Amino acid sequence: MTDSTATAPAAVLENALGRTRGKSKYFFGVALALFAFVAIGFGPTFFARPFFDVPSIPWYLFVHGFVLTSWFLLLIAQTWLVAARRTDLHRRLGVLGGFVAVALVGISLVAVRMFPGHVKADMLSAGVAFDATAVRAIVWTDLASLLIFSTFVGIALYWRRRSDVHKRLMLIASIAILGPAVARILTLVGPGYFATTIALFWVLPLSLVLHDILTTRRVQRTTVVGIIVSVVAIFGAAAIANSPAGVALVTALE
Repeated sequence: MTDSTATAPAAVLENALGRTRGKSKYFFGVALALFAFVAIGFGPTFFARPFFDVPSIPWYLFVHGFVLTSWFLLLIAQTWLVAARRTDLHRRLGVLGGFVAVALVGISLVAVRMFPGHVKADMLSAGVAFDATAVRAIVWTDLASLLIFSTFVGIALYWRRRSDVHKRLMLIASIAILGPAVARILTLVGPGYFATTIALFWVLPLSLVLHDILTTRRVQRTTVVGIIVSVVAIFGAAAIANSPAGVALVTALE
């Protein structure tokens, strides 16, 4: 009786630590997957430019690629530190993450602002064509993605002491800004457009839902709200793109 009673707390602690490590490994694994999207999408035009026949790009796109890459590398580092239970370093690096997030929003707005004129001047890679409808959709969904990103990162930093809320919001925010990388992947996969879109807007967020169910036996409120807000914002932006106001904004940017 005494031996079993003494070992019970140890068993409970071991199980709790096992669940914690499992949760941390999930977020680290997804961070790696998100960076893979970025590496593949920006491979020909950014990471491996010397090996591809691609046109020159303006300075702000180089900066955008660098800052976007920095964000996802920081996401990998931060999730790894949590998995390694180095929360002290995680908090210190989080300060840098806040500055990178601000820089990313700023340079992304520059890229969105210049995109319609970039298309009109035919400065894109050969074989990539965008009609007016596509340009409007890209501009408005990119703006919606930046709104999601900045809002969720801001809330996540505010709730940084609530790790369950913080890490879910950071993950959903990071998924929201994958659009530019995925858009480039679509030019590579061609007929795989539908599958890639499903992976971005459904598989990745739904993996978080599945993770919640497996680890906590329920879907966390942060996960539900984050996914719903993201879907409404993206599809709402797509609808606005074809409205008179949506057309007028993009026309003014050309």
